[in-house]
Amino acid sequence: MKKLLLMLFCSYSITSFSQDFNKADKMLGGSFSFSVFNANNNGPGYYNTGNVAIRPSYSWFVKTNLAMGIRGNISYNRTVAKYANADNRTNSSLYSGIAVFLKKYKPLKEKFGVYFDHEIGANYNVNKENFPSFIDTKNEAYGVSYQFSPGVFYRFSKRFMGEGSIGGVFGSYYGGQEVHNFGVSVSFLQIFNLGINYVIEKKKQG
Repeated sequence: MKKLLLMLFCSYSITSFSQDFNKADKMLGGSFSFSVFNANNNGPGYYNTGNVAIRPSYSWFVKTNLAMGIRGNISYNRTVAKYANADNRTNSSLYSGIAVFLKKYKPLKEKFGVYFDHEIGANYNVNKENFPSFIDTKNEAYGVSYQFSPGVFYRFSKRFMGEGSIGGVFGSYYGGQEVHNFGVSVSFLQIFNLGINYVIEKKKQG
């Protein structure tokens, strides 16, 4: 009986840990995002849009449960507009850039919690457009962006943590030789972001 209790205690000690992230802890990881949706509007009768992105990141905790970090971004977007005369207008964009972010974690219960992510980024965009009866175009642009994304996290262990979000608030401005575009949007249940992080704890003195 004593051996059983000792084994249970050891097991609990291994799997149980503080849910808080401490000042000077660090995290290394990244995320993968994707979106696919259709929409009707007053112009083309039908839009089909898809997006995929890879976003590596590194962050450090400036205080308990508050992280600051840098994040890379490589993403591809493709939109097809279908017209009534059966013509298709294809627009594809390749984005690359870097961003700084501030992320607040709020542990809840049983290794679960929520987070609130604010991001400001600088991006480079190459856009190609193909439309029947018109000359194909290619434009390059530089821009800045802002993103607010709430999400949830789950700590698989003391070191590994999974995260996920389903959208947020987005704003951006892009300018180039032939491109000047400003946009603000709110999107939920259309953009999905899944990530995993590795926690590096601060070394204890002594």
